[in-house]
This record gives sequence, C-alpha cells and structure tokens, in this order.
Amino acid sequence: MLILKTFLLLAALLPTDSKWQRVTTDQHISFLFPNNSQTLKRDNDGIKSAIYQTKDLVCVFGVVCSDFSKKNIDLSSENLQALYEQFRKSSTNIPTAILKGERTIPYENMLIKEIEYSVLKDNYEMTYFKRFIFRDNYVYQVSIGGRTRHLDILNEEKETFFNSINFH
Repeated sequence: MLILKTFLLLAALLPTDSKWQRVTTDQHISFLFPNNSQTLKRDNDGIKSAIYQTKDLVCVFGVVCSDFSKKNIDLSSENLQALYEQFRKSSTNIPTAILKGERTIPYENMLIKEIEYSVLKDNYEMTYFKRFIFRDNYVYQVSIGGRTRHLDILNEEKETFFNSINFH
C-alpha cells in the first residue's frame, strides 16, 4: 500500500499536458510552461530582452525574446546564417559542451534553427535543446534541458513545449 501511495504522489508531481499554462508575452510570442514562470528584463547595448524561465522536477525551460529594432543590424536572410552561427557558438562556448546535432526547422516567413548539445555540470551530463527563431526584428531563443539520464521525459516535454509556440 505504501508503494502505491508513493507512486500516486510522484505521478501527481510529474508534468502532464493538461497542467501546462500558456504564457503570452508582449514580444509577440506565446508558449506553454509546466508551471508559473519567472520574468526578467535586460537591456544589453540597446537590445531589450525579456527572459521567461521555469523548471519542474526534471527539466529547465527558458525563452529569451530579444528586440533588435533599435539596433542597426540587418536581419535579412543573407545575414541570418552568420547571426545564427554567433548564437550557436555562444550557447556551446562551455569547456565541457559537445554539440550533438543541429537542424533547420521548416517554417514560412522565418528562420528556425535547432541545436542539441550536452554539458557536464556538477558531475552530471545535461542535455539541452535550443531553438533560435528569427522573426521580423526579434530573435527568440527557446530552450529546454535536463539530465541526460532522463532523456525520455526531456524529449516528451520538449515536444509539448516546442509545439506550443505561437506568434501573435
């Protein structure tokens, strides 16, 4: 009986699609998080960013929305590849980081790139998935990560999280 009660308690703590909450931002994007998010505002060299983050028992989630409209940076298709490469390098610029894969997500009227990488953190291997979305004057960095040993749960939550992204 104790095992059954423990299992039911743990099952209640694990995320399910029905418990996810929609976060609608002022930066023209909305997405689902498994619980309430923390919001931070930053201004780095004239680029205003809003950072939304949360975590559950297994995964950490983050969305960074950066507004490039006040900068003289051309976000045309010719420059997006170089800009993406800079973002990718800065994301994996950790001594223990290993880039495991990258791909382009087909989507009309915007460039979406995804990387998968792992890092060694506190003697645990962590896996992260990060999407870079270039849309109008915004660059969105959408990421999820967790311990590699929980890769099955991480992949399930990644699908829910990434598939929940909407633009308005």
